[in-house]
Amino acid sequence: MDKGARLSAVDYLDRFFEEIRLEARANPDFAARLTRALGGEVVFAKSDIVEIANPMEIAANQGEPGLRETFAGLDAAGLRKAMRTANLATPVDMRGKDTTELTDMLVRRALAKLAERRRA
Repeated sequence: MDKGARLSAVDYLDRFFEEIRLEARANPDFAARLTRALGGEVVFAKSDIVEIANPMEIAANQGEPGLRETFAGLDAAGLRKAMRTANLATPVDMRGKDTTELTDMLVRRALAKLAERRRA
């Protein structure tokens, strides 16, 4: 932009919000944080779940049904990564488990960790 160019307040705001839109499209985690900050419910694309879905937050807001719905359809590798990222399980804990067992473990541990945090 030309340093000498003068824009109206509305034009500056348009540029500002366009930058936010561009970042939100490129960064699903940023978009999810903005949505939550505005009081909205985040709906995750399956491709983004492992990277941005927080099992603890989902447990707190939606309980077991929300956890199961959010993580349904992930493969074993995705479930393992989600649990490692959220510090819900170690590789040893997850070894040899299929997707059903991993999903059950994620749900059980997220709910237990949430209960523990609420007691503290």
